[in-house]
Amino acid sequence: MFRNLLALALLLFTGLSAMAAEEARAEPQKVIVGTYINQITGLNLKEKQVTVDFYVWFRWDADDINPLDSFEVMNGTISSKEPTPLRKIKDQNYISARIHAVLNQAWDISRFPLDKQSIRIEIEDNDRTVENLVYVADTENTEVNPDIDIAGYNVSKTTAGIMEKTYRTNYGDISLPKAHESRFSRFVQEVQIDRPNTVYYFKTFSTIFISCLVAFLAFLVKPVDLDPRFGLGIGALFAVVASYFIVAGELPHSTGFTLSDKINMASMGLIFLSLLQSSVSLMIYERDAAKAVRLDRISVIVFPIAYVLLCAWITVG
Repeated sequence: MFRNLLALALLLFTGLSAMAAEEARAEPQKVIVGTYINQITGLNLKEKQVTVDFYVWFRWDADDINPLDSFEVMNGTISSKEPTPLRKIKDQNYISARIHAVLNQAWDISRFPLDKQSIRIEIEDNDRTVENLVYVADTENTEVNPDIDIAGYNVSKTTAGIMEKTYRTNYGDISLPKAHESRFSRFVQEVQIDRPNTVYYFKTFSTIFISCLVAFLAFLVKPVDLDPRFGLGIGALFAVVASYFIVAGELPHSTGFTLSDKINMASMGLIFLSLLQSSVSLMIYERDAAKAVRLDRISVIVFPIAYVLLCAWITVG
């Protein structure tokens, strides 16, 4: 009787041990990952790209994997990878590498040249799904070099976190169901950058602003002096159009209206109205010169004020 109870207890213990081992195997491997951005260069709004020099590191327990060999930058291309030797830190495996990568970014140009941008490093394991491996963000040590210099921008903050990415495809593996879904753990470091002041705003639009003011000087010319009266406005209009194409050449194609588009349209609209006013003033001058002069005196004050207020409303709004 005692022997039977002992055998039953042994069988039960063996079963529980097997179940515990199975549960342990079912738990995904946790890999701590972090990054440190050393340099950000080659920021190109038109090509939607930026070059980033950063360090990445991994810490994990199991000896049968190496996350550095199987990770990839999902939103870009790695140009070079300089790994350090694998070593142990308090019973954990540790490895790091210096990475140069060209990242593809979806820039927000709606407020250009007062824009704020986000640069993201997105890292995934290219082989193991969330059932086998999950990332844990090393938020305490993920940082940005405080000496980074990005032309026209300042680094405002950086954050790090983990998200789960689902791919609704079997990647052509016919052994899997057609509607098979694969889920991967993704580490994301995001860096927020913005314009430090309005200097770049005025540098970008200085030609446009001055051209409009020059167009309004036509109100100081007699309406019958056709060449200077209309020449100032037409010349200013060409200058604004030329400036628009220069600014547009720095930006990617957009289906919406950016701040730059609105300022240009407002400027061309006011110049057109100034030419229209010159035509009306010429018609009035032929009948009543004094009335035409009064109209020009009012216009030389109203047009610049209206233009400044319109540009301020567009910029703030």
